[in-house]
Amino acid sequence: MYDPKWMPKIYQFLCNGCGACIETCPTGALGRQAEKAILAYPEKCIYCAYCETICPQNAIELPYLILHYEEDSR
Repeated sequence: MYDPKWMPKIYQFLCNGCGACIETCPTGALGRQAEKAILAYPEKCIYCAYCETICPQNAIELPYLILHYEEDSR
């Protein structure tokens, strides 16, 4: 089961509908709705970040969790 807070966010107000992300997605997780890209099949997303990288409008963002660990000073 996927958690929506960790799925790619596609900002519709930035998307120009070029389709580069849809063509690049290796699993077919992205689709089109009202001439804009959407995450149509979130369960197919493998978090490869190709969509985020290729988007010329920077309309796609993948959230990441960054953890910091303290070094053991023994």
